[in-house]
Parts: sequence; C-alpha cells; structure tokens
Amino acid sequence: MIERPAWETGDAAADERLMAELIGDLPREVVERRRGRDGGFSGWIVARTRFFDAVLIESLRAGVTQVVVLGAGYDGRALRYRTPNVRYFEVDHPATQADKLERLRETGASVDGIVFVAADFTEPGLGDALDAAGHDPHRPSLFVCEGVLRYLPEPAYRELLRVAGERAAAGSVLAVSISTRDEEPGERERAREGALAESGEAVLTVPPAAVALDWVAGAGWQVDEVHDADEGAAGERGGRLLVRAHPR
Repeated sequence: MIERPAWETGDAAADERLMAELIGDLPREVVERRRGRDGGFSGWIVARTRFFDAVLIESLRAGVTQVVVLGAGYDGRALRYRTPNVRYFEVDHPATQADKLERLRETGASVDGIVFVAADFTEPGLGDALDAAGHDPHRPSLFVCEGVLRYLPEPAYRELLRVAGERAAAGSVLAVSISTRDEEPGERERAREGALAESGEAVLTVPPAAVALDWVAGAGWQVDEVHDADEGAAGERGGRLLVRAHPR
C-alpha cells in the first residue's frame, strides 16, 4: 500500500473502494503475478504515483481549476483530490468509461466535479471533444498523462501532446510518464511486452529519451523537470521518465 497525501475535501475511501472493486474482479493468477513482479517495477509504480500526486496537489494549491486526465482509465484522483470549483475532465475510450461509471455506481462514489470525455486517441477530434465537454483553453489547466503514451502509435502519441499544448493557457502544467529506450530491448523486457500484448495492451512506441523529449518540446512544451525512476536501480534498464513541463 502506497502512503498518499490526505486532502481535506477529497474522498480517499471512494478511490480505495474503486481499486478494491477492480482487484476483486481480476483472475487470481493475474493478482499473484502482479504481486510477484520485481521490485524495480513496484518501485516505478510508487515513484509514478507520488510524482503525479505531488504535481496535482501543487497545481490545486496554485489555484488551477481544470485538470485534464488523458487516458484516465480507472484512476481515482478525481475522487481522492476532489476540490470545490475544480473540474476534472477524464478522457478515455467510451467502453472504458462506461465500465468505470458502472463500478463507481456500485461502490457508491460521487462523480461530482468530474466530466467524462469520450475519445479514442487514435482518431482525430480530441480538441473538439474537450470543447464540447466545457474545457476552457483560455484558463490554466493541469494535463495529466500517466502510463498511456507507450500504448499509442507514434502519430497518436505526438498528436495527444500537441492538442494538450494547443489548449494550454499560460500557467498550465503537463505531467507525463514516458517510457524510453536507447537500445534494443533485452529478453526480459521482450517477455514483459509480450505478456502485455497478450493481455490486449501492446506496447507500440518507446523512443530514445532524447527523441521523446524533442516530441514534447515540438508539441509546444518547455520541459522543467525530468526524473528517471530507474536511474541507479540495479538490473533496471533506465528510461522510465517522469516529466513536468509548461507551455512555451
């Protein structure tokens, strides 16, 4: 269990009920496999969670009132860090959103302050979908993109960054996790990615670090911080980046 910051107006219990609901539906062998994963991967999840929580809390304290969660999946930060007058725009595939909404109803979680934006990142129209949902590109936003980009083909990966940059008013922040590699994957990594592909989550785009950061910059973002969660970890390949940026 990761110890996470408390938030006075949030509902951490609802987030935890949602996670328990998800884990309860996983086949036993999947749960056991995840529990048995190496410490490097577990350390990455801890680092990633703490990074995104910290950026979100800092943005809320700075007065940001729009949080756009790109590829929200079953993320529960809109519950855990619910804040009066802050709107969370959860963007994801409509099938995923329908399942999540049903699970939220089953767990009794309120969706106050959450706007569900249906979008397929491999198709055009993300900006239009955000417009229709009421996102205001003239006000500062926090754009969160956690654990998403590597599952997209390169054109969709770069377009997602571009649309976010286009809609980022002064004072906005981008927080994104990026998988990178500067050499061909080894046997261990190929096995991991093969298992992901079998589960329906094929890894499609893992560029070298310099290329990935160039793509971020080319989409209109000025990179402020880059942390490699694997740096110095024994036996780890490196290239699990946590990036914070602001619009140019």
